[in-house]
Amino acid sequence: MEADAARWNGRYQGRITGDPEMPKGLGGVQLERGRCLDVACGLGEQSLWAAQHGFEVVAIDASDVAITQLNSAAVRLGLRDRIDSRVVDLDAGLPADAGNCSLVICQRFRDPQLYEQLVYMLEPGGVVVVTVLSAVGLDGEPGEFHAPPGELVCAFRELEVDIERHVELDGEATLVARHR
Repeated sequence: MEADAARWNGRYQGRITGDPEMPKGLGGVQLERGRCLDVACGLGEQSLWAAQHGFEVVAIDASDVAITQLNSAAVRLGLRDRIDSRVVDLDAGLPADAGNCSLVICQRFRDPQLYEQLVYMLEPGGVVVVTVLSAVGLDGEPGEFHAPPGELVCAFRELEVDIERHVELDGEATLVARHR
């Protein structure tokens, strides 16, 4: 975790959290308010969006710099009491006490070993939205963090979800699925 945290701390140093932003792929998807888990939340724009839309958010990231910036933005927007932000080593998996979610967000973080855990965190009827870098439509060679074509749909097809939306285009893949 230390190497990941140091790398992301360096990337987030000196940056501030932007405006609240809906996760990619969620437009028009019906959501039930409740608990939201934002995995690898970064500076927290999606966490802020979820809190503004009535969710109780658990936001996790390896970077304490990002979590500090998220906390500052949450205070500024009057949302701090709706966001439980934590520094978490995602190599160790997701925190068990963050489960029973009506929404799980994972934007621009790829760890195929966590896909099943993302679904496990959902309550029945809950929605997971995942966006990763993809080799599809990429100019040039994909890097180590780019998913091969079809990775998300193949992985989630095997889990207890109904896939509502899947888009793979221009170097990015997004999947929205609902727990059965």
